[in-house]
Amino acid sequence: MRISPTTAVLLGALAAAQPALALDLHRERSSPYDLALTGSLAGVAAGETRYARWSDLRSLPTSELKVDGEFVKGPQALTVVFLDDLWKALPAAPGADAFLATCTDGYASVYTSAFISRYRPFLVLEINGKGPKDWPPPGIAFNPGPYVVTVSADLVPGAARLRDLRHKKPWGVTALEVASYAARFKPLYTGKWASLSPSARDGRDIWVNACASCHQGPSGVFGGTRAGKPFEVIEAYAGHDRAYFTKYVRDPKSVVPCAKMEAHPGYTDIELSGLVEFVTAGGR
Repeated sequence: MRISPTTAVLLGALAAAQPALALDLHRERSSPYDLALTGSLAGVAAGETRYARWSDLRSLPTSELKVDGEFVKGPQALTVVFLDDLWKALPAAPGADAFLATCTDGYASVYTSAFISRYRPFLVLEINGKGPKDWPPPGIAFNPGPYVVTVSADLVPGAARLRDLRHKKPWGVTALEVASYAARFKPLYTGKWASLSPSARDGRDIWVNACASCHQGPSGVFGGTRAGKPFEVIEAYAGHDRAYFTKYVRDPKSVVPCAKMEAHPGYTDIELSGLVEFVTAGGR
């Protein structure tokens, strides 16, 4: 995705000029284009869901981005709300510091406050002036709606060096959980996973920012359900044959021709060794 230089320069000024607004939250879903909001929301009982209508989201401070090749070939205009502006519009409870996104196909993505501040992810509301009820955009067969969260390496150049960038660009986002990262991912930092080597800690970061897109962690830690493979099974594979596990992560179809998992050829031997250390830490 390419953002025009003029757009990138103006974004900061536009965001600063627009006051924060409170987002209306509704108890009932009104349409398939409502965004479900759960988690640590002040005044909302645990386990309850609230809904933001597309019109509510569109009324928040938004930015217009001119991009090239994000959804279809050629230039497109996106209307977006940055996740930090969405956060400001929500009654986030004390201690909450992350958005956890889930999608129609069971995919998931994690956005900590540090990531949001550094990489400026945004929620796509319109593509070429059309909202999700008029998607998919001409030229693409798969509907990316109801929402897309994405980041731009042109807007934040450092994002191009982010190891797991594509896992921060989910389509089909239906819900955002407002969460405390420490609380939701506590099992990854306590018990058998409390004392990890530096390489295993790096492997834990890979797990949270990539593997958790399709897999839940130990003890059912937040993650996607797309793969449908329990953590304990992954742990067993990694512990039984590290070479097989590493090859599968890099190029699944070279091991299992019908594999649906996407390939991760960019991971180094050191990174994958750290991932194995993390995954198998519970078996020590």
